[in-house]
Amino acid sequence: MHKYFGKGLADKGVHVLDPFTGTGTFITRTLQYLQQKMDAGQITFDDILYKYMHELHANEIVLLSYYIAAINIESVFDELNGPDREHKPFNGIVLTDTFESTERKDSFMDELLGQNNERLKKQQEQPITAIISNPPYSIDNNNDSYSILDNHISNTYGYDIKGRNKKLLFDSYIRAFRWATDRIGSNGIIAFVSNGSFIDSSIASGFRRSLNDDFNHLYIFNLRGNQRTSGETSRKEGGKIFGSGSRTPIAISVLVKDNSDKHEINYYDIGDYLSRKNKLDILKSYSSIIKIDFIKIHPDLNNDWINKRDFKYEKYVPIFDQKGNGIFINKNPGIKTHRDEWVYNFGINSLTVNIKKFIKNFNSEIDRLKYKNNKYDLINKNPSFLKWSDGLKKLLTRNKKIKSFDNAFLRVGMYRPFVKKYLYFNSEIIEMDRNFDNKLNDDSKVLYISRDNKKMFSALIIRGIPNVHLISSGQGFLRNDNSLKNSIFGNSNINDSLSKDYGLSDDDMFSYVYAILHNKYYLCKYENDLKKELPRIPLVKNKMKYVEIGKKLMDLHLNYEEVQKYEDVDIENDSNNYVVNKMKFSKVRDENGKLVKDKSTIIFNDDITISNIPPKAYEYVVNGKSAIEWIMDQYQVKTDKKSGITDDPNEYSDDPKYIFNLLLRIINVSVQTVDLVNQLPKFEVDE
Repeated sequence: MHKYFGKGLADKGVHVLDPFTGTGTFITRTLQYLQQKMDAGQITFDDILYKYMHELHANEIVLLSYYIAAINIESVFDELNGPDREHKPFNGIVLTDTFESTERKDSFMDELLGQNNERLKKQQEQPITAIISNPPYSIDNNNDSYSILDNHISNTYGYDIKGRNKKLLFDSYIRAFRWATDRIGSNGIIAFVSNGSFIDSSIASGFRRSLNDDFNHLYIFNLRGNQRTSGETSRKEGGKIFGSGSRTPIAISVLVKDNSDKHEINYYDIGDYLSRKNKLDILKSYSSIIKIDFIKIHPDLNNDWINKRDFKYEKYVPIFDQKGNGIFINKNPGIKTHRDEWVYNFGINSLTVNIKKFIKNFNSEIDRLKYKNNKYDLINKNPSFLKWSDGLKKLLTRNKKIKSFDNAFLRVGMYRPFVKKYLYFNSEIIEMDRNFDNKLNDDSKVLYISRDNKKMFSALIIRGIPNVHLISSGQGFLRNDNSLKNSIFGNSNINDSLSKDYGLSDDDMFSYVYAILHNKYYLCKYENDLKKELPRIPLVKNKMKYVEIGKKLMDLHLNYEEVQKYEDVDIENDSNNYVVNKMKFSKVRDENGKLVKDKSTIIFNDDITISNIPPKAYEYVVNGKSAIEWIMDQYQVKTDKKSGITDDPNEYSDDPKYIFNLLLRIINVSVQTVDLVNQLPKFEVDE
């Protein structure tokens, strides 16, 4: 405020708004700051009184929080006011949905509460100088729509999104930035503590561009703490700022509009491996934005601020693009069921029981509510009865019952890397079936890749129907797509002209791509690019060697259940009990006497221990976790807390040793994968 406007929060005419006040923390802290100024003799009590009565504003939508905020703010002012002065209520707080408040003249709540409506009108007439808040952050799952605000987001933050879902930009915190930017007009400051994903997210490139265009001076303090990561990346992100309830990265953003011609981005990254306490201590030590040693950031043509992409990479052929110039003709994300616990199970009999119960319960709701209005308000929402979704609501509205259980819908689906489960593939129950029934046959191969900027890129070849979370909300590319069978190339999903340009057959092209996507140098050099867009595939020298190794990798990963069991381990077996409840690593004491995991030894169950597992086996990582650890994580007995459904991996196969043998096979798959990847020729692009 002082640097860019020559005034501070205490000065008359400076209106401060917290549009998502919660329990009033930012307004109470502002009053405490003003008290410090008064105690230092820089302002008078009358200055604070005027600010309190006329220039502090707060909005809250939750009634209980609204009352608590009002009490908290008034309590802090009462301490300033002293016992001898008359109590002054805080009339600057409004019970309203901030986003809705500017959509139309009056919100529903305001129409009911006349005094509240008057407060909102008064607030809207004020020239707000500073907006300070901790806005909510969550992608709207309730289909609330703010047409004016969301259209503005689409036209600004979403201008450059190609083939991505713009709804991802309707996260509450992004809406808050757009709303606040519009509210302060041509001069003012926004100071938010918010989700920090926008700093490096590919979906937020337009958001970053708009921030730079809309503001003259950006100060971005990255507190990290992204726990939607795993492994070493998660450890680098460090402590979660808001404790166990927080998984997103957090950023402090101070954005200044001073109507100048300058546009600058000042950025500070708090650093790797810091605990929550470390981070808060660092913040406390700075105490002021003036003391922070920001670096200047210059966005590139992709509007990237950090982890910038390689522009040479942009010249390579995309694996897919909307114009048909990619290696694959179609792409296919995995299925999104919205009720995995109901439609997947290791046991085919258990799955059958669950599905029959689900169908019976849903159809009973159709009968019960057939002649009712507002049906969704009356449904049984107990998660042990049903799990509702938009698709089921539409069936309910149309009084359309789900077909009776049919064995024809029973399939085996790829749920996680090297993890198969039985699946009831009925489009009435599966929210997004991705039309796989018309695309796949029993031998269809799918190249599945990650679409997640939080983890190292991964690719895995599978047979069958992939779950969308098989690899990080990923994207699939079928080798043969039956929906293309009437095209001139038959059902091949590979762009024949590009295969010819590379001098490869379609099958060789498929293997070549798989090998490239496993090349260590490629994955490291283009790490940032792979996190932000679909892969691009260069033509490299010694391409036929890539084809050869790609075929071996594909054969290994597709046929993992037939791979020879790894023999160079020690197995301690005290019985013929191969039932698994939860596998775990053995533990040893490190040099400091602390118990740590010993990954060379897996305790399979109370009777069986597998030791002497080579470290190399853990080098094969898929979606942030070694293949071995995927087996350990998924092949355990789990009961879903909400539905009460138990998923027992021991039910999957009639072979009691299936899981035990699978673990030994995956150890071998991992070792062989590492060896094959190490045999790939040097990454040399054929210019």
